[in-house]
Amino acid sequence: MIVRLMLLAVLVSAPLYAGLWDIDRPAESPAAYDVIGGRFDEFPRAYYESRYQRVRPVIEAAAKLAENPDSTIADRAADALSAFDDASVAHLRTGQFTEAIILLDSKSHLMALIRRERAATVRQHQARYVANKASCLHHRWNAGATPDAGDLRLAAELLRDLLKEDQYDSDARWSLREVEWLLVAPHFVSGADPVFPNMLGLRDAAFRNTLDDTALIQAGIGGCLPWLARRIAYEGGWRDVDVMYAYSLALYLSGRTEESLFAWFRVCELIDAGVRTRVSNAPAPGALKRALGVHLESVANQPDARAVYSELRQRADAWRASRTEYVTAQLKLGRHPDTHADFWSDWKLAEPTQPADSPPVSSGVSPALLLGGFGGLLVLLVLILGVTLRVSRRGTAPHLDEL
Repeated sequence: MIVRLMLLAVLVSAPLYAGLWDIDRPAESPAAYDVIGGRFDEFPRAYYESRYQRVRPVIEAAAKLAENPDSTIADRAADALSAFDDASVAHLRTGQFTEAIILLDSKSHLMALIRRERAATVRQHQARYVANKASCLHHRWNAGATPDAGDLRLAAELLRDLLKEDQYDSDARWSLREVEWLLVAPHFVSGADPVFPNMLGLRDAAFRNTLDDTALIQAGIGGCLPWLARRIAYEGGWRDVDVMYAYSLALYLSGRTEESLFAWFRVCELIDAGVRTRVSNAPAPGALKRALGVHLESVANQPDARAVYSELRQRADAWRASRTEYVTAQLKLGRHPDTHADFWSDWKLAEPTQPADSPPVSSGVSPALLLGGFGGLLVLLVLILGVTLRVSRRGTAPHLDEL
């Protein structure tokens, strides 16, 4: 048991990433409240089209070099590899999944030509190639009117092969877990384990002991939180019921009750918007929300917390809208973050409009949200809105059809 925990601790300390690799990849895992509230960038289509046009000449030159290699191929090809990542992810962001995969296969061919001369560079970019291709396959499967399970099987095969080369690649480990969960076609059985089927494989028994980071390790999911945060903020998980539910479960198991509750509020928001789980035989929306909140059934004062969540979402939407408006205007001027280092220098946050019938927000709320992000939201819960989140033994599941 000790050896197992030590191994898991090593995995936890390894780099933790979501699947995609491009120039926008965040260096650090975003904060939980930013992830839950939606306070992260989602750029317009023109942003990615502009990026593709920037890297297109580099890719075309590399393709010609691959057809007629010369003595400079090792250096020139190595310098071009990142351009393939930027271009393929740009295609993915605009829904051109097959084109993205074709670009990645071209990158793979180019890497094969310089593997001997640039072994270390190729090894690094091979991992990025697999991560990006697996993600593109996953997204193509998800977007298809008639999803092809072959895309998921190929993604799983690529990720397994990568893990054979590097068993500590947490990127591949967590991406594979999600893909394999989808491949087994999870099914809900009424009256079975109280915890709804989830990609982390968590069951009710995992929540019966002390809730802290050690509980994550003991459950075999140590290190999942940073990956899930990136998956949500960087790879579309914010609009995915199953990903957000997994995030809520992991947060709760780690003792982060407040963040877990807010993640569940986001799950309910998605369900109310018509988003469904991929678990078959799932109950109707109202019952589904209750089923996905069983782990939080003993958390008190949820109406007060929900009011703060609404404030968080309003401010996150205002932040995102302000950024998108600024980006759109700058793109029309021919400016782009890839080519203009001072791109964001003139951006200023536009304050959200307060509804006329809304009570005034305490002066203590805005500074924490605007200056400190949402990381200090627990302080607001306790000091400003008087929210006390008490955790006791399990009781009756909350009736929250009204959410």
